[in-house]
Amino acid sequence: MSEKQLADYQKNQPGTFIVWHFLDEHDPEDLALLDQSILHPEILIESDEMFWMTMDEAGHIENYEGQAWPLPEGAFSHPRSNGTFAKMLRSYVRERKLMTLSEALRKMSLMPAQTLEAFVPQMKQKGRLQTGMDADVVVFDPETIADQGTYEDPNHPAIGVQTVLVNGKMVLSEGQLIEGVGAGMPIRR
Repeated sequence: MSEKQLADYQKNQPGTFIVWHFLDEHDPEDLALLDQSILHPEILIESDEMFWMTMDEAGHIENYEGQAWPLPEGAFSHPRSNGTFAKMLRSYVRERKLMTLSEALRKMSLMPAQTLEAFVPQMKQKGRLQTGMDADVVVFDPETIADQGTYEDPNHPAIGVQTVLVNGKMVLSEGQLIEGVGAGMPIRR
């Protein structure tokens, strides 16, 4: 996207969602910068979760408001909306061996909870496997977990996840979504 195109969007279509890619993981220098940031001991890993969108017949982008799973054909977002953690476990732990499994899990669970808990008290119940904590648990195979989405085709759930518990209620069993559970609870400040 050129600066002229960006200025046109700002003037004529404010609020348009734009994903700007500036690091190419296939470029060794860019990958080294990304690695440096991810491997820093104080950096936590969060999802690039963004809203999912669809395009209507006229080519207009609309936010997807539904709750269907799998997502409707043609729904799109950032590929890390459903693959950030799987990518970390696949690339940084299993394939490239740049961090241990326990360090990756700490960066993806405990560190984000600790970052927020001072001003969002409910986060003191997250990111920990201990008595009295919220039972949010993901059971995965470290040898097969992988992200599947790409920028061109992002609508693919991670593979290698067998079971997911949210607040102690099973929402995914043997890789299959259990519909209608409604186990999630809002987290409020």
